[in-house]
Amino acid sequence: MAEAARENPPGYLELLRPPGIPGLFAGALIGRISFGMMPVGVVLFIARSTGSFSTAGLAMAAYSIGTVVAGPARSWISVRAGHARALLMMSMVSGSALILLVVAGGGPSWLLIALTAGSGCSMPPFGALMRVGWSRRLPPQWVPRAFGLDSVVEEATFVVGPLLATGAVALSGAWLAVLAGGVVCLLGGLLMASAADRGGPEAAADENDDGGLWTVARSARWVLVVFLGVGFAIGALEVAIPGFALESGHASMSGGLLATLALGSAFAALFYGRREWRTGAASRLIVLSLLLAAGTALMAAVDGLVLAAPLLVVVGVAMGPAVITAYLLADTLMDGVAAKTHAAILASVACNGGAGLGAAASGLAITDLGAGQAFLLCGTVTAIATGAGSLIYARNPKPS
Repeated sequence: MAEAARENPPGYLELLRPPGIPGLFAGALIGRISFGMMPVGVVLFIARSTGSFSTAGLAMAAYSIGTVVAGPARSWISVRAGHARALLMMSMVSGSALILLVVAGGGPSWLLIALTAGSGCSMPPFGALMRVGWSRRLPPQWVPRAFGLDSVVEEATFVVGPLLATGAVALSGAWLAVLAGGVVCLLGGLLMASAADRGGPEAAADENDDGGLWTVARSARWVLVVFLGVGFAIGALEVAIPGFALESGHASMSGGLLATLALGSAFAALFYGRREWRTGAASRLIVLSLLLAAGTALMAAVDGLVLAAPLLVVVGVAMGPAVITAYLLADTLMDGVAAKTHAAILASVACNGGAGLGAAASGLAITDLGAGQAFLLCGTVTAIATGAGSLIYARNPKPS
């Protein structure tokens, strides 16, 4: 089967044919749309309910912090309870918290912040468990292509989600966007749970052997450090690019520049996943992360949109494959269901945590120093994280 997979690269429909994959894919797709809907709906709903954008900002900060801090707990639950039960429980809690947020509108600010934080803490790991499902059901040669497809789908959900939320706000108000986000999260969890692994003796054995959470974190620590830097770049760029457009006198071009970055990332991810690479994944991740850092830092020297757009394409071409490679390494460096589950979720936590830090740091840098310095800060931090991860890897290299 391995030789057949090598000689005949699968079409994208073939990646969806193994038993259980259609349900996993549909659930992960729907569930992740809720992540794109949530920020628009929650910020507008809480701001209008309380009359304070600062309260809305605190609520979103609580959500983001909750997703990162509770990441290890979600990973542990996914292994101990099995993927199906974990997805069911977490989607019910996260989705219900958003639905209750609508009911609590007009209530005290602390309650609205607490419900938003609760939704973040229980955020289902749709993407991570989708990748684990693919890893278990596909030949190893097909997994990179599947991860490439997953990367493009994830990018698409963060375009579709805000558009749906905006439509809901225009149709009936911010409350409908929040309510729809909660319902979509529940629906995605139900669909994915119906096709996911239900756990059992195999998962328990992995957890008691070398699949423990902290063992996995130590084994994959260099990947997590590098991925933290990649995530920092992603989050920083999402803030720095609109800041750059505003300083250039073309604020309306913010969306176009962000779309340019996303398209470069998406097309590179598709191409990258189709190829069989002779170099090891570890060296590819380091090189891609350094290219991402260099391209981002170069944005500090750009004056005007004519040079910014093609350079952002280059940055996107490094970003998409870097994300895929980090997730691939998190998967291939581990053996067993438990270890792969922990690694996939911890990788997502590292990327999301880095993105949150990057967005915050970029916003502060733009306010005090300007967009150019925000790009330079982004590139520097990404390069430092890549260097630190490389040193950890050099001291204890593992096959990749």
